[in-house]
Amino acid sequence: MTATLLALFRPLSGPAHHALPRRATAPAASALVRIVAALLLLLVGAHASAAVRVIFDIDMREEIRAGRFDPARDVVGVRGGAAPLSWGLSLPARKAGLGKDDDGETAGRYVAEAVFDKIPAGGNVPYKFRIERPGQAENEAGWETGGNRSLELVSEVVRVSRAFNAPGAPISLSRAGTIERLDPLPGGPLAPRAVQVWLPPNYERDTARRYPVLYLHDGQNVFDAAAAGAEWQVDETAQHLVVSGQIQPLIIVAVSNTPDRISEYTATKMNREGYTQGGKAADYARYLIAQLKPAIDARYRTLTDAGHTAVGGSSLGGIMSLWLAVHHGDVYGTALVVSPSLWWDDEFPIRDTRQTPLPMSVARPRLWLDMGTGEGPDAIKQLRQLRSVLYARGWAAGDIGYLEVQGGTHDENSWAARVDPMLRFVDRQFNAAPRDGNRTQRDPFPVETRPAMPKGQGTY
Repeated sequence: MTATLLALFRPLSGPAHHALPRRATAPAASALVRIVAALLLLLVGAHASAAVRVIFDIDMREEIRAGRFDPARDVVGVRGGAAPLSWGLSLPARKAGLGKDDDGETAGRYVAEAVFDKIPAGGNVPYKFRIERPGQAENEAGWETGGNRSLELVSEVVRVSRAFNAPGAPISLSRAGTIERLDPLPGGPLAPRAVQVWLPPNYERDTARRYPVLYLHDGQNVFDAAAAGAEWQVDETAQHLVVSGQIQPLIIVAVSNTPDRISEYTATKMNREGYTQGGKAADYARYLIAQLKPAIDARYRTLTDAGHTAVGGSSLGGIMSLWLAVHHGDVYGTALVVSPSLWWDDEFPIRDTRQTPLPMSVARPRLWLDMGTGEGPDAIKQLRQLRSVLYARGWAAGDIGYLEVQGGTHDENSWAARVDPMLRFVDRQFNAAPRDGNRTQRDPFPVETRPAMPKGQGTY
């Protein structure tokens, strides 16, 4: 779009502009400027709202030869992370060549089309091809191997032509500001993981200044779309807000996940899809608190207290952030609980928040809670229940940022669209006056009547 705007503007700032009569009156010139500005707004608006048509050419010949796809029985489709695509329902592809399935050049080839009326933040849409067959369960069966591929909606018509299971086109990585990649730290009982650090503008120049720190889970999706096919655009948003003076400078630490993500981001075990998962939150917390935070504080000029340290994440990363705030509020004074998976283990995150002893003499961590209405009525209901529990446990209304996003879904593009208010919330907490607990409020669970915490999972 930038190139298009430049092309539109050049004739107006070049010869055409200088061709105006040198003695033109101010009213006439200003009227012309208003007309040109109106035309530009119309053109920019039309371009910004233009739909993008994507054509998927899917080559299934290798899958047919290997017996993994039966044209007489199976259907291949496309799933993705932005409308009209969906992760829950495939857009079916039709046979190329007007449905013919012969020995011609179209045999084994399929075509699907999608029109994107709304371009998501960053212009990237994660997607995958999937084979659909009768009686197939909603699990890993049928999916392409490897990670998500990415669509870049950069023109009015985008064509994707590749074989099933083939790598996607290279992604144009967009990054803003200074981002350092650190060598992975030993994870103790956990696997090592990549860590990236975004530094605010003027960090190298203003050597006397110290900065608050925001730690984010699933860090491989925070700054670019290479891993998931879409990103949060935290670097672009933070750079804009800091440079424009809308928030104070901060340091952002993106902590990548590992193949054991589900277990590391959950405090209890549960049976899921036929096997037991979860229960390593305490180990992950030790890594964050005892290894990563000291390393970050030693390497960078940070403000180390809880009032200037925040943590955040989405989905399972959301409930992990909540768990860290509830159990380690002395380390993390603020948490971003984004589209949290509150359903985990029969709503354990809600039960844990209700039951964990919280002295009224200790200030409550500030919490950002959000959910998209497109994530389902049960998810919204659970988030509202969590908010009610927090109020009952002594949180003041000013300590909670709450947002229900109309039409928001459970994906990177939706989360990217609300990074701006998240960072503004974090900034307000980092720069708020220190608090001295909530001694004036009555604790719903006085010390002598608090329910005992279950032993084992969920404690640390």
